[in-house]
Amino acid sequence: MKNLNKLIKNLKALTIDPEVIEMDLVDMYKADANDAEVVRNFIVESNGVNIPTAKRYLNNLDTSIREAIAIAIAEDKGNDFLIENFDWSVK
Repeated sequence: MKNLNKLIKNLKALTIDPEVIEMDLVDMYKADANDAEVVRNFIVESNGVNIPTAKRYLNNLDTSIREAIAIAIAEDKGNDFLIENFDWSVK
């Protein structure tokens, strides 16, 4: 899950960015990183057993982080995987 891990890493890096701190957005980026980690863990750590849980979790997220996670999953696993398991498609 190279791209999903990269997304998580980038979101965590933003939490120490001076501009993000000044704009009081640290908590938002921490929450987004956590949400991405949760989805990743449901997919990876369970060897796919918890994909339905990952799908429910992903579908309940805010639009921007949900889309970023979906794109990362498609980049890592392919758009067919995303369609079959999450009912999402990216182009």
